[in-house]
Amino acid sequence: MAKKKKILVLYPGTMNRARIALAVPLLLGIAKKRAWWVKYFDTAFYEKEDDSVIAKEKSGGFRPSPMETTPGMIPKEQLVGDVQAIIDDFQPNLIAITAMTCDYQYLMSFLPRLKIPKESLIIIGGHHATFSEEKVINTGLFDLVCIGQGEKTYDEILEKIEKDKPIDRIMGTVFFDKKSKKIKNNGLRKLISAEELWKFPLDYSFFDERYYKYPFDGKTVNMFWLEVGRGCPFNCTYCGAPQLRNKYTGLGQYLTIRPLDSIFKTIKQINKHYQIDIFNITHECFLMQPKVWLEEFANRWAKEVGKGFLIQTRVETINQEMLDILKKSKAPVIQIGLGIESGSKRILEEICNRKMKIEDLVEAYKLMNQNGFRTNAYYMLGFPTETREEIFETIDLCKKVKAQINSVNIFQPYPELPLTKMCIEKGYMKGDEVVPSVTDVSILQMPSISAGEIANLRRVFMLYAKLPKKYWPDIEKCEKGYEPNKDLYDKLLNLRWEYEKKHV
Repeated sequence: MAKKKKILVLYPGTMNRARIALAVPLLLGIAKKRAWWVKYFDTAFYEKEDDSVIAKEKSGGFRPSPMETTPGMIPKEQLVGDVQAIIDDFQPNLIAITAMTCDYQYLMSFLPRLKIPKESLIIIGGHHATFSEEKVINTGLFDLVCIGQGEKTYDEILEKIEKDKPIDRIMGTVFFDKKSKKIKNNGLRKLISAEELWKFPLDYSFFDERYYKYPFDGKTVNMFWLEVGRGCPFNCTYCGAPQLRNKYTGLGQYLTIRPLDSIFKTIKQINKHYQIDIFNITHECFLMQPKVWLEEFANRWAKEVGKGFLIQTRVETINQEMLDILKKSKAPVIQIGLGIESGSKRILEEICNRKMKIEDLVEAYKLMNQNGFRTNAYYMLGFPTETREEIFETIDLCKKVKAQINSVNIFQPYPELPLTKMCIEKGYMKGDEVVPSVTDVSILQMPSISAGEIANLRRVFMLYAKLPKKYWPDIEKCEKGYEPNKDLYDKLLNLRWEYEKKHV
């Protein structure tokens, strides 16, 4: 009888709180189903710089929440030793990693320092690996880079290892031969149908109560990220979704809807262990789903769940009929988030490829607020060629839409985005820079506005947007000199919340 194989699933998350990355339960579930010994390591519990959620709390976009969501953080100096100890003790046949771009950069701060046994294979997948497969494989640290949709690819990798067969010809991977130093790109495999996709097992047994605690509107709640579909039909130049869709042209149906039975089965599975207060529904454009599906979703939610949920959608999908469908869910809280990005018509149309009217955004938020929905607005600063004046057009739009939650980010040139290519062509960047978080700094060197000014404007964006103009001279002091004006900044931040409470 063959000896059971061992896998270490490693998630190099950059958040300062535990969160279940969507790919991880899949990696764990498939391995368990194949009867592997499984260990999971998450970097969530190690000290890091402020993440984007904390940064948005500190700058007035989110209401500050108690930090009990991150108890007992481990000193960052212990990370390498702790990972090494697990590898030495467990001696995995395979180390499997999933990573977004920021996660990958964090991974590279400690992975090269680890001593990996010669018998242990390392594979990596996720968004960053999909768009930077050549750079990732050329590090020489990974045996396989998984590209795009990974369910079948990962399953086949495990099967080959179980049978001690070569892994150099698996579709959906780039293989690196560590002996010959040769690289083999095996190309993408066809997309999996929606009916088959969500039949792959998901294992949540590795996640304790810390993974469900999350800040929400000034308090801590039990939150769960629930995937209900994949793909977006729009072509925003700053987003990776359309680039992934383009990558799969001719290889099957990219836009997929998760079967409702699968969705509600997962909800019941999670609620057996932790009663969830809020479900964070992950879909790039929730209300673009067929009306029949949305109606059934809302009716079943009312009967089987009865808890609050958050969605993201597009302004083009907001109308009274759609809002009435959402109301049928009888959820106590429904938050709708829209990507506004900019208040500048030029930036939206010429830079972002978003053909929408700014007045339609204002009307959509007015309609959602009138219907009692909790609203979220996503903004982005520092687009290529953007000016200070255009950022203040965005601030002016923020005043008009009156969203309860405001997520203010800095544009970051992630790999293969059309805007990233534009930045390289214009000489705003070289293309090999480390990309910071969306609330840190801009790495673009533009003649229209400096990187420092972009970062400063992000910090005071909500103060300009939420306080009357009589406070603007003080806000400008904090914008141009944050360190010497911290006390003034904190005073204005408190005033920002008091003012909103009085004028809602």
